[in-house]
Amino acid sequence: MTVESSFVPRILVIDDEPANVRLLERVLRDAGWTDVRSTTDPREAAALHAGFRSDLVLLDLMMPHLDGLAVMRALRSTIVDGEFLPIVVLTADATSEAKLRALNAGATDFLTKPFDRVEVVLRIKNLLRTRRLYLEREERNRTLEATVRERTEQLLQSEKVATMGSLLAGVAHELNNPLAVVMGQAHMLREVGADGSVAVRAEKINTAAGRCVRIVRNFLALARKRPPERTDVVLNQVIAEAIELLAYELRTDGIEVTTTLADDLPRLSADAHQLHQVLVNLLTNAHHAMKKTEGPKRISITSGFDGSRARAQVAIADTGPGIPCEIQQKVFEPFFTTKPLGQGTGLGLSLCRGIVEQHGGTLTLTSTLGRGTTFLVELPSMTAAAVTADAAEAEPPLVASKTILVVDDEEEIAELVGEMLQRAGHTAHLAANGAAALEMLAQRSYDLILSDTKMPILDGLALYREIERRFPALRGRVIFVTGDVLDEEKQQVLAATGAPVITKPFNLNEVRVAVRRRLADAERG
Repeated sequence: MTVESSFVPRILVIDDEPANVRLLERVLRDAGWTDVRSTTDPREAAALHAGFRSDLVLLDLMMPHLDGLAVMRALRSTIVDGEFLPIVVLTADATSEAKLRALNAGATDFLTKPFDRVEVVLRIKNLLRTRRLYLEREERNRTLEATVRERTEQLLQSEKVATMGSLLAGVAHELNNPLAVVMGQAHMLREVGADGSVAVRAEKINTAAGRCVRIVRNFLALARKRPPERTDVVLNQVIAEAIELLAYELRTDGIEVTTTLADDLPRLSADAHQLHQVLVNLLTNAHHAMKKTEGPKRISITSGFDGSRARAQVAIADTGPGIPCEIQQKVFEPFFTTKPLGQGTGLGLSLCRGIVEQHGGTLTLTSTLGRGTTFLVELPSMTAAAVTADAAEAEPPLVASKTILVVDDEEEIAELVGEMLQRAGHTAHLAANGAAALEMLAQRSYDLILSDTKMPILDGLALYREIERRFPALRGRVIFVTGDVLDEEKQQVLAATGAPVITKPFNLNEVRVAVRRRLADAERG
């Protein structure tokens, strides 16, 4: 509601003559101003105004105890600096000297006794219009100041999130190479371990390392800034990874997480990182809702498939306090938050709904006070044609033994990939950087080049440009390996080459499949 629509002026009358007070009250009432207070004791004026918060004061100049000038000084002590409060002085002394003293004391206008009714109403109406405009300006200023504070807080929060994301991504990137080595060695040990106990231990190492890899990738996904992409997504896996990322925090706060995941969920054509962000946000909201809840704290996650509508579903239910009916729809509005200032931007659920709707789905909630809240995500499944096409794409044909050049400055990773390729029946040669790789390419031909992107002397992209220039027939026989997922410029350059990109830390099976597919594509080409 604006000031204009809600403005009911409050008028204070101060005059030691009761007859004058009654006359002014009648004039004001007849003109439609009904919220009027009055006093014949000027000593009460300041306290009366402080409680009444007058919009206009009609003040007699000559009074006992305190004259009008003293009353104005007392009133000014209750008025905020810069506030426009019209004070109309009532006086029988129309001399310039009297008016000048009144103006210096704070008077806005004058009415000379005896009053002319029309003049009184006209003067008051004009001054109240000015007062209303002043209040409207103040309201706009407060709104603008609140908006500036809110936007500043949002920018600070966004900067904080970006900084934390970059920090986590930097740490995660440093873990990529050692994690790739641990996973690869565990994989190889499991394959060659003749002793059953060795294979079991290798599997445990591989499982633990795989968990570390998923956590690293989750950090990188949350920090990554890039346009959405559509890939073949297993929804239950995204759910499991979101739970795994928050598992420690939930467990330490005594929150039990139960899952009922359907085995027959169809695959989705979606951005796995964005869906991961949605689920992490919904789980975090449920966690925060139950922090101060008495009794059992439980998050139940259920996945299923509505075949009649071809929709995959994920329901996240908590045992928190619930959301009041009057704000259930507001929670999806941008910048709406029930958290204290500085503890939330109010963007989480709005962004979640936006991501889900970009995928052609819906995000809704049901909630009962005292009984918790359930968020339901519904997403369209892939068509049968898309599933068939992806299935064919997922199984590249076997190829004969080839000679492959592995280029990586991380010796352990290069040796690991080389060993895997040799076990797959290929011949692997290793180069420590792009310059060494070019020397080897000049001496003999290779069927495939598997190259890291970040290396000393000559990096992977510079190597690719040299291959384009000096060995153009090999342009379609390159696979890149990279850990620089946050370097947007590099990602764009890599995408422009059209070459497959494997992200560290990788699973050796990923590399094996990528090699088979690239070799098969090259032979078809």
